[in-house]
Amino acid sequence: MKSLFSGALVALSFFSVSALANDAEALKTKLAGLESFKAAFTQSVTDENGEVVHEATGNLTMARPDKLRWETLSPDETVLIADGSAVWHIDEWVEQVTVMSQAQAIDNNPMVLLTSNDDATWQQYTVNATQPNSYTVSAKAEGGQIRTLSLSFDDKGLANLIMLDSQGQQSAINFSEREFN
Repeated sequence: MKSLFSGALVALSFFSVSALANDAEALKTKLAGLESFKAAFTQSVTDENGEVVHEATGNLTMARPDKLRWETLSPDETVLIADGSAVWHIDEWVEQVTVMSQAQAIDNNPMVLLTSNDDATWQQYTVNATQPNSYTVSAKAEGGQIRTLSLSFDDKGLANLIMLDSQGQQSAINFSEREFN
């Protein structure tokens, strides 16, 4: 009886690992078809109690591999630019530019999967399909700024992102005026 139970546990764990791998491959396939993406966005950030603490609008442009431009237009104008080797954060209001290595900026950050096809990078994250066109991604290692990233797709492609950060704040980002490839 004990060996039958152990065998069932092994089979279930193999099925779970296999399902997770299939979820990661499904998401990777969806994103691999996304060579470039441009959209307007609205962002709403809520605290752990569900209270809105920040709202913003802006534009996102990204291209594979590893390029991104995140421009917040309101309430404050800021620009985040990643070119594959460095990340620039430009804050016009305080007249400040911060530059860091892209490898350092994306460490344990599931957002990297939006622009990466690298198998070694994908191996650092767990992907779960939560609905037919929705996935939740989390870093396997501790210590990242973003705990989970949820991506939802509609019939046109990437529709929204929801990020849960290390402080318990949730950022919901909805895309409009989307252009693909």
